[in-house]
Amino acid sequence: MPPKRKLAANGYKLAEPLEQGTILKDLSKQCWKLGPSIGKGGFGEIYSAQKDGTDDKTYPYVVKIEPHSNGPLFVEINFYIRHCKAHDLELFMKKKGLKTFGMPIYHGSGSHESSTGRKYRFLVMNKFNSDLQTRLLESNGQFPVDTVFKVALQLLDVLEYIHSCSYVHADIKAANVLIDKSNKQCYLVDFGLATKYTMDSQFKPNPKKAHDGTIEFLSRDAHQGVSTRRGDLEILAYNLVHWLGGTLPWTNLISDPNMVQKSKEENMETPSKMIKACFGDNKSSPKAINAYFRYLQTLEFNTAPDYKTIGNILLSGLKESGGTIGTVLTFSRNKTKTSSSRKNQSTPKRLQSKRSKPETTLSTPVYDDDDDDDDEDDEENVTADLPKSIKKKHKMPDTKLNQGTKTDLAGRKTVKKRLSKSVDDITKLDPPKGFTAAMKEIWLKKQQKGS
Repeated sequence: MPPKRKLAANGYKLAEPLEQGTILKDLSKQCWKLGPSIGKGGFGEIYSAQKDGTDDKTYPYVVKIEPHSNGPLFVEINFYIRHCKAHDLELFMKKKGLKTFGMPIYHGSGSHESSTGRKYRFLVMNKFNSDLQTRLLESNGQFPVDTVFKVALQLLDVLEYIHSCSYVHADIKAANVLIDKSNKQCYLVDFGLATKYTMDSQFKPNPKKAHDGTIEFLSRDAHQGVSTRRGDLEILAYNLVHWLGGTLPWTNLISDPNMVQKSKEENMETPSKMIKACFGDNKSSPKAINAYFRYLQTLEFNTAPDYKTIGNILLSGLKESGGTIGTVLTFSRNKTKTSSSRKNQSTPKRLQSKRSKPETTLSTPVYDDDDDDDDEDDEENVTADLPKSIKKKHKMPDTKLNQGTKTDLAGRKTVKKRLSKSVDDITKLDPPKGFTAAMKEIWLKKQQKGS
């Protein structure tokens, strides 16, 4: 029996290095040849790769490899199989009239047993250029305003697609955004925390999933263990503030998830309070960011976002900054003073997942190295339930309604008051075209109910 491997900081087993030239065979019998390792993720190794039999020395693909017992890659692979085949993405692009789309294409996946007898899962996808976090560090912690809105619009398209598949991403951050070689298109990756969003009629916190994700950017719903579409949009909002050079008020509290949650609840009481906390008295913060936060305040936890309205808000920010869609993303900017807290800033880390932490109470390990699951039926049975052992680590909230209690829709006591206070402000925004007549009508109705 091979010696036990060390665990990563997140509690998952680490992959052993595989030799360059190793051949992997995926579920469709396509063979892939590994090139040099190009990095390590939080859960495993990432290698450059090419189709076996290729004569040249180019490696246009990457292979993500993790021990077979690790849950996140299992979740990610199944999402890719279900929703990321080229045909699926082409249909969405045609429907939305998109020329480019930031959703990676699924090329293959499977299992591999190493020469030492250890078993791994792997996922094959296109190779991209650098990630956004690297560019952020190179840009002294701040992007040009037009770049922020161009990236935001591209990520919004991806979130709309993910949500149309009944999933949320739950871990949007610069390290999970890759840039293509043209420097025009961003791609959202790492679906290890992807999960189906709640459709319950009442907001029901789930302590087992509380604080699951990257604490700095986690949504208020996610802090309570609830997966929502508006949660993804809130995570994106915090990233936009960060990329614009704003300071998230909980930055120095991230070692304590409960304090971070409290700070978010307090600062998000009103959009104006949040903007001031992030940008101080600086009046130059983009109006569209204010409008975006105001729109978030209109969303209940289980309602579908109006992606067109959000897109119009972000587009107004792009136009105000002088940028245009489809142009090259520029990351350098004029030198400005940067706060010491942002200099040499490392990639925000995911908190060890409560829902996916290795369970010491189980009598048998989850997908141990000598399990007999060879993934052969993953491709055919893509709609099947997760294996029980994985399901225990990725448990969904109880679907029974809490009939005995009355819970407000966000677990937030003053939601209606906050909405009614900001109606006048939102209708006075310049430009107001980001909000449709229907949205204004909803605002007015909520104001009347909340008065």
